[in-house]
Amino acid sequence: MNRTDILYEIFHRAGTERFITIYELEVGTGMSGAKLRPVLEDLKEERLIVEHPEGFQLSGNGLNRCRTLWI
Repeated sequence: MNRTDILYEIFHRAGTERFITIYELEVGTGMSGAKLRPVLEDLKEERLIVEHPEGFQLSGNGLNRCRTLWI
């Protein structure tokens, strides 16, 4: 599973309306939190997602990117 797949998982499950937890990502992707964390950090550095205490959510830039890919 690559970064685009993880971005899709966040887009599909949370979008900008709600947060997705690391646990939900582990279940949805079949990857451990230890393997997800570096990818999530890269997505944060690219400003495609944001992290809050509640979990992860797409940023405005991330939503625009996802829309160009999947809508």
